[in-house]
Amino acid sequence: MGKVIGAIVGVTLIGMLFVGSFLGAFSSPSPHDVPIAVVGPAPVVQQLSTAVDRAKPGAFELHGYPSAGEATRALLDREVDAVLVPAEHRLVIAGAAGRAGANVITAAFQAAAAAQGQQLTVEDAAALPPADAGGISGMFYTMSLLIPAIMLSVLLFQLAPAMNYAGRLAALVGGALVAGTAIAWLAHSVFEVLPNDLWNLAAVSSALVLTVALVGSGMVKLLGPGGVGVVALLFLVIGLPASGGPLGARYIPEWYAAIGHYLPVGPGAEAIRNTVFFDGAALGRPLAVLGAWALVGLVLLALPGRRPSKAAQPQPMAGIQPSHTAR
Repeated sequence: MGKVIGAIVGVTLIGMLFVGSFLGAFSSPSPHDVPIAVVGPAPVVQQLSTAVDRAKPGAFELHGYPSAGEATRALLDREVDAVLVPAEHRLVIAGAAGRAGANVITAAFQAAAAAQGQQLTVEDAAALPPADAGGISGMFYTMSLLIPAIMLSVLLFQLAPAMNYAGRLAALVGGALVAGTAIAWLAHSVFEVLPNDLWNLAAVSSALVLTVALVGSGMVKLLGPGGVGVVALLFLVIGLPASGGPLGARYIPEWYAAIGHYLPVGPGAEAIRNTVFFDGAALGRPLAVLGAWALVGLVLLALPGRRPSKAAQPQPMAGIQPSHTAR
């Protein structure tokens, strides 16, 4: 009976942890330090920056650019999240960078313009596809990569516990390529929520699957079945909401975003987004984080595995002595 009660308490705590993690990140989105390009001379930029900071302290960082062309290039290179052209009463956003974030930026600057009796025209330089107008598919796509990655690391140890290092590594690479490519094809060609280059999408997706599978395999080897829980907690329960999900990292609590900055889930989602919608811009840091975690997985996988305890080792049956070979 005690075990049953323990199981009930355990699953309840897991559910509460899920709810606390996701709702804690997403329930009250608020922008912080969102970079905005402003086209105009320095005095205009400074004046706008003071006004914006007075209205929403710490929400936006305004950076001056000499021309709309340079500012738009910075937007598409993922250096800023929007472009404001005061002389033309125009705001340029990138919906594909995050629909919720683009809506927050639009509302804030339209309200500021309206307060001055002006109307702001809004343009989208990197729009989401019609099949994902709400911009939520990216988070679920990332989740669909994490789950098979964790399952792959567990199943390989269950089906082939004696497999050597090279064989296990080859199986993980092969499994990641198959899973990443198949899931990318489904999102790209069937549902059309992640358009443009299928093969680059498949490559980045496979890299995320492989990274998580390597770390998962290393944890299972060191900790046994308990390693699965550690990986699921780290990458699903914490990593997914800490990535910012459909909101973006600049719209969730800063301490949570800081955690997500160094876990592979957020950088993996960012690499997917930048590959699909921004022609591979700003991939250096996300791929470096994935590479670092993959290296951690390789090291963990190379360490000696957990030895079974004496209680788990087979014991001779009572009253039966081991036989001795006659000499």
